[in-house]
Amino acid sequence: MLNPEVVKFPAPENFVSYSQHSWHDSHNDHSWQRVIDHHPFNTKVSLLLPDTPSLPEFLHDSLTTNTEFYLIKNLPVLEFCSPVFLQAFLKTGQLYAVSCKSLLDVDNTAALTPDGQLHLILNKFTYQELSLSGTLSAHILRKPLERFVVKVNMKEPSFKPGRPHYTTVTSAFTQVHLTFTFWLTWIPDDTGVCPSSIAKYFHDLGYSVEERKSSLSQSIVTEVDMPVLGKDGEDTDPEDVFEWIGCQTLGVHLKTEGTTVCEVVTPKPSTLVNNVCSLQCTGFFTPRQLSSLLSQLRLWLKQRSESAVPWLSMTVYGHPDSPINWGTSEHVYHTNGDNLYTLVILRDQLRLYKVSCSRKPQRMYVKSNKNK
Repeated sequence: MLNPEVVKFPAPENFVSYSQHSWHDSHNDHSWQRVIDHHPFNTKVSLLLPDTPSLPEFLHDSLTTNTEFYLIKNLPVLEFCSPVFLQAFLKTGQLYAVSCKSLLDVDNTAALTPDGQLHLILNKFTYQELSLSGTLSAHILRKPLERFVVKVNMKEPSFKPGRPHYTTVTSAFTQVHLTFTFWLTWIPDDTGVCPSSIAKYFHDLGYSVEERKSSLSQSIVTEVDMPVLGKDGEDTDPEDVFEWIGCQTLGVHLKTEGTTVCEVVTPKPSTLVNNVCSLQCTGFFTPRQLSSLLSQLRLWLKQRSESAVPWLSMTVYGHPDSPINWGTSEHVYHTNGDNLYTLVILRDQLRLYKVSCSRKPQRMYVKSNKNK
């Protein structure tokens, strides 16, 4: 029997935005590039490639070469404050680190972004014990109020040994031993420096460091009715295109004619294509790697016949338990943690779908009726 109280909870909100962009726009108009750059922690990439019975070598290399990242176990946050670490890594490259074995709604979580911001979401006990300035989480309404946000800017001038702010932060992290298992990758500004230097640094300090690589899986559908986009004035509805991409990614069989409201029908107009490859790649991807992948997909598309490969799609999924998702915005909890985007790649344009959770606080308790 269903709990009768469940119906009293409001449904979580999310937003799907859609926009079209010409490849010939000036750089300042590349809002799609800002979407890629402002989505720091990416754990899965999904590609749909028509007329691709076998994975192209360039694509395999792009997704598996130089995409290594590191799993560092039981790493104290205090290590990020070390003067040696700040000078050698934080100030000389782009660093992405996020706690990977903690749940956002019940555990303490942490992330470090390339701009030098350390983001923490803490329970009430840890927050009070830490005694650093923070704020109540803005995206949840619950009783008791027990989730707090702490941010530390490690690139500001006052964050260095001898300064009061640095002393306050390091003293707090010394007294409260905050440790996490991190996914971490570092892109040095100097191309002559090996990115694995950061792994050696932590290994030499005695921490367990494991190199991880992305993994690939794929499936092929021999015949698919693919939505028509931008051809002789014909264009499938954007919502139907987005739904079609999701169905192909999940392996949902589409019906030619719908018989119930629950069935998903083939979008119209559509064209028959062969050997659609649905490729799933899991790992830890930086915005720079995804921008490079997009450029390679564009070049490959130009080399293919338009009738065989009308367009491609790339969907990027964010980490579901990272403290932030878009830019430096606080990530909401498991009421709705949607944070993904889909790029539909055509020869003359790009179409962007961005899925984000509501910025409105989500109520996690049943609102009482005082009139009863």
